[in-house]
Amino acid sequence: MIHKTEYEKIINEGISPSFEINTGLVYFEPTDKGFAVGTACNVGLLKDFEYIYDSDFSFDENLNGLHEQVIEYYEEVEV
Repeated sequence: MIHKTEYEKIINEGISPSFEINTGLVYFEPTDKGFAVGTACNVGLLKDFEYIYDSDFSFDENLNGLHEQVIEYYEEVEV
């Protein structure tokens, strides 16, 4: 799956796969369908929701969509 390959490139470049929002950091990691999104703790990712990857769009476009969904989700739910 292309999103997993692109995700691995991000990790290999030393970039933390996360978004900074007003209340802290939100992380994402690949799943079979897209990305699991949530906050982190000492045991890993605490999943809040899943973003479904759309293969009709580029990885960058999917990241933009993911970012928009993160903003919408965490505006409604205070972390």
